[in-house]
Amino acid sequence: SSINPMNGVSRITVHHEGWIPVYFTDESTTMARLQKIQSVHVRDRGWADIGYHFVIDRAGRVWEARNIRYQGAHVKNNNEHNVGVMCLGNFDQQQPSGPQVQQLVVVLRSLMQTYRVPVARVYTHQELNPTACPGKSLQARANAIRSSSVLA
Repeated sequence: SSINPMNGVSRITVHHEGWIPVYFTDESTTMARLQKIQSVHVRDRGWADIGYHFVIDRAGRVWEARNIRYQGAHVKNNNEHNVGVMCLGNFDQQQPSGPQVQQLVVVLRSLMQTYRVPVARVYTHQELNPTACPGKSLQARANAIRSSSVLA
């Protein structure tokens, strides 16, 4: 009852986790970190589930977080029709991993094709709300990805 249907997708937003830097790549530690994020989002913030739809870990694995049938809780006042993709790490303090960036391109391309979202509607969190997210290094990567032909 506390979650709204997505009712179609017209944009995508890229995020970072923004907590302490992440260097682990194993599944069990990643799963524990995702469970902690979910707990904070549900218990402390009162959200129905983890705020993002997809999470990309340091090994380049994609984890489904919130089911895409439902609006996320990842960009205040901008969650309608907006898919949230979060890369695990703090990209003000570290660089995203190569596999993470490669998989981000794959995920963005797939979502863009599936939902017919143009590259002009692929954002980072700071482009929609005043925040440091997705961190300096991922913001630079997102800019480079969008200005290249890899998403075409």
